Amino acid sequence: MDYSEKYEKKIKGLNKWLARCEKGSKNRTKVKIKLQRAYQKLRNARKYLLHLISKEITEENDIIVTEKLKINKMVQSPLSKKIYDASWAELIRQLKYKSKWKNKLFYQIDTYYPSSQICPRCGYQNKALKDLKIREWECPNCLNLNDRDISASINIMFEGLKLYMKSGLGTASQ
Repeated sequence: MDYSEKYEKKIKGLNKWLARCEKGSKNRTKVKIKLQRAYQKLRNARKYLLHLISKEITEENDIIVTEKLKINKMVQSPLSKKIYDASWAELIRQLKYKSKWKNKLFYQIDTYYPSSQICPRCGYQNKALKDLKIREWECPNCLNLNDRDISASINIMFEGLKLYMKSGLGTASQ
């Protein structure tokens, strides 16, 4: 059980307890305070975890590349609660300011870059991969077996390196 499940279970119980309390009673006030503390602990635990992740990423890497995501479209899936819990926008915000603070480079790839459709070995773009249910595909050009998520991460990394080279920071100064 992770931190969010622990606090969500506690919040659920406190909400039930609050519903049973008589309005205006001292017990109801006490339960409200406990509920506020539980929400605050959940918020703080999420913030702490995001700071740990962003700190680790910015300390280990000199160039950080992410993909711009449209969270609103992703939330329509059955994983919507987990997507909201992940706080991706906050993580990106922290990565941006921490990379600037530590003199690291941060790039974001365009939303519509076909990262999961491109074979990382030969560069062939398989336009038939619009369906997200296809998790693995074989490149017809080089016969490489590609996992959708892994090839997308490799392609995002290479696209970020291209942006780095185009910015002029990747050229050696003499």
